[in-house]
Amino acid sequence: MEDCKEYSLYVYPKQTRKIENIRKDYAYFVEDDLLIAKITPCFENGKMSVTKYLKSGVGFGSNKFFVLRAKEEVLIEWVYYYLRSSNFLEEGKTAMTGTDGRRALRKDFIENFLIPVPPLEVQEKFVRELKEEQEIINWQKQSINLLKDKEKRFLASLWEND
Repeated sequence: MEDCKEYSLYVYPKQTRKIENIRKDYAYFVEDDLLIAKITPCFENGKMSVTKYLKSGVGFGSNKFFVLRAKEEVLIEWVYYYLRSSNFLEEGKTAMTGTDGRRALRKDFIENFLIPVPPLEVQEKFVRELKEEQEIINWQKQSINLLKDKEKRFLASLWEND
């Protein structure tokens, strides 16, 4: 679960294990599946990502994720972006069961949530544009972090020269 980041389109699992060392209760997924966190606070924080670069094309992970697989003529990135931008997270929060601190999203909520599916060309255009925007956002975040680090170093150097 730690490899899946909040508001990150793709997840690149880092751990590998021999198949005989995989727990039986792990969730099974393949390349380009969408993982959606089931539990608090991960679901509320938006933990969902599309799996990429899996060794052998398959993976196993926490059973605390729902695994969604796109059908033909549906881009999994389209599903990801739609769920991110729709009222999915808000509605999902109200559909959780359990007590505070131990709440989980119901499977029937996932199964019954409707997603519009425009023609493939529309999905491709939408996804391409959003990926381009995300690249700009990521670049801006990196620039901000570099400037913050530069500021810290500068302030530290001021006090050291006193």
